Amino acid sequence: MKLRARGQALPLLALMLPSLTLFVMVIVELTSLWLEVAMLEDALQQATRSAVQQLDYAALARGQQALRGNQACQAVTIKAPGQCAAIVTVAHQFLVANLQASSLVSSDPAALAATTRWTVLPQGGTCAGVTATTPLLCAELQPTLPGIFGWGNVRPRIRAADTIDRLE
Repeated sequence: MKLRARGQALPLLALMLPSLTLFVMVIVELTSLWLEVAMLEDALQQATRSAVQQLDYAALARGQQALRGNQACQAVTIKAPGQCAAIVTVAHQFLVANLQASSLVSSDPAALAATTRWTVLPQGGTCAGVTATTPLLCAELQPTLPGIFGWGNVRPRIRAADTIDRLE
């Protein structure tokens, strides 16, 4: 039987330590990227939820639910809101405020919010995977985020939709 000499684990440690360090660094980078996407998704969801509550109070007094702007718009932006300027402007303002409140450092909140595509469906419908019979506001954002270790770019598609709660 051969006795163990001192230092036999040292070469194994020297081989494993760089691999383990790289693995931990990849996990940290992926977690950071996932957190940034989650924060963007939360900001977008909160903006749609807040903006869809901009009701037409005259319609509410008649017992109906309607958004302030009663025109349907598909994939409009703040730069070209079309007939939905009233609701898109409010939604954009909420999104900019939400992005400024988050700790995103990779992009300008106003520039990022300007790329958001809004869909307004005052009579309900389907968008962003949500179907509703009440007024619906949907948003889609595709930011450019730095990839892992700064290599390349990642462009996740972030979608959010919300509707007015049904009157009972």
